[in-house]
Amino acid sequence: MDRNGKKWKDNKMFFVKSRTRVTAAVCMVLFLCSFLLSGCGGGASSKGGNCTISIECSTILDHMEDLKETKKEFVPQDGWILKETQVSFKSGETVFDILKQICGEQGIHMASRYTPLYKSYYVEGINQLYEFDCGKNSGWMYSVNGKYPNYGCSSYRLEDGDKIEWRYTCNLGSDVGDQYAEDGK
Repeated sequence: MDRNGKKWKDNKMFFVKSRTRVTAAVCMVLFLCSFLLSGCGGGASSKGGNCTISIECSTILDHMEDLKETKKEFVPQDGWILKETQVSFKSGETVFDILKQICGEQGIHMASRYTPLYKSYYVEGINQLYEFDCGKNSGWMYSVNGKYPNYGCSSYRLEDGDKIEWRYTCNLGSDVGDQYAEDGK
């Protein structure tokens, strides 16, 4: 018994029931907060959107004499590996994600490697055409909305309506419209 004459057992049950109710209330508040907060930032940017992607190597057609003999069979007659195709994407996806997705869906070979120094993927080859297959200044480049970013494709986050173009260059980008390549001359 306590000093007020009540049994300790009754007080203990009161505290246990109270503590259980408080714990349940706290858990409910935490659950509601986490549920509400998980919706934060869920505006238009979380929806993703649509973009277009194309893959072409028509510059090789003007440099067939530089192309390795074993690679000639991989160059389409019109230079288009993939004509402009619309693709849906989720928020946060990158140019690399879309290239990997579309190549997988269309059965187009793609090879890449992760470069820790730049924290990005480097596209080594598409459709069996690799860097240096058509001369010492050749390889794959990408542009978004007509501009060539100066960072890796897995760092470029997409926005609705973006137009992605993968182009094979035979001259460090100057033959595909990269203004930085032209400025460097």
